[in-house]
Amino acid sequence: MNGTVSVIIPCYNGEKFIDQSIESVYIQDHASIELIVVDDESADDSAERIKAWEQRFAQKGFTLTYIYQKNRGPGGAIDTGLKYVTGDYLSLLDADDIYLQGALRKKAEFLDKHPEYAGVRNNGWRVSGKDRWLFITSDEEKRITDLFTALSFGKTNNWAGTYMVRTNILFGAYPDRNINPSRLGQNFQIVLPVAYGRKFGYIDEPLMEYRIQPESHVYARDLEIQYEKSIVNSNGWREIYRSVLSWLILDDEERAYFLNGYDSAFYRAAMNRAIAHGVKRDAWSNYKCLKKTGYMSLDDRITYYRSLNFAIAMPLRILRKIRNTLNLMWTTR
Repeated sequence: MNGTVSVIIPCYNGEKFIDQSIESVYIQDHASIELIVVDDESADDSAERIKAWEQRFAQKGFTLTYIYQKNRGPGGAIDTGLKYVTGDYLSLLDADDIYLQGALRKKAEFLDKHPEYAGVRNNGWRVSGKDRWLFITSDEEKRITDLFTALSFGKTNNWAGTYMVRTNILFGAYPDRNINPSRLGQNFQIVLPVAYGRKFGYIDEPLMEYRIQPESHVYARDLEIQYEKSIVNSNGWREIYRSVLSWLILDDEERAYFLNGYDSAFYRAAMNRAIAHGVKRDAWSNYKCLKKTGYMSLDDRITYYRSLNFAIAMPLRILRKIRNTLNLMWTTR
């Protein structure tokens, strides 16, 4: 099998970087690729830059479909793009990110060889200026096959460009190919229904670059603005997660289990974010909410109390050291 790979890129005023994103698809060495670029009512020269690639794609035997729509946000652009997908496999890519050479072939080959997996993910680089660091460094995270649970409990990421899913499973979940046209959370909407009750593979190789743009909706130059935006974004992702689970998991008890797990990760991240920005009131409120989920760890307690006073956290740190020593002794017996 040599299945067609479909890629959707949502683009809004992306003339500064859309050429790099499209080129990263063009240079791929997989045999059959269709690229769908949804122009979300850009006011710059994005349309001209996108259309300039159409002939080059055709000459290589690939297809590039350009779609213009009234502004609906990234989720709305993906919702539109899904209607044009004809491939066996689907990957999303943000307009300011790039695939590295071989990314689409390696993921498609994995799925060809492993029909028991619903999708596959890979490592990637997070790039900010001249600095770069890997998404995944721990062996535990690399071994994850239950991606649904891992995402629900905040154990891994689902950045666009790092995963590929089987479209027959995806469109089994969305027979009308409609997703929530939200401003955030489109990756959740693609990955969660495919991963639920199924296995995901992993390729331990960085196959894409996630490029941090200072002016983006996730990052901001001013720390206070960055903090406020991060709260809005986190709330948006949480809303989409809960929306997906409302129809994906029919059993009330099971759904409540995963919602509580997601809330624990949500409050932990919010607490750590508030501590990092010195917002003690928010740190305390999220600490209390995390405790109510039943998933507060000793590390969480140490993190919170260390932010108040290093000495207050000392007994907890000693307790953690004793526990780790006992665990090491037990495992080496």
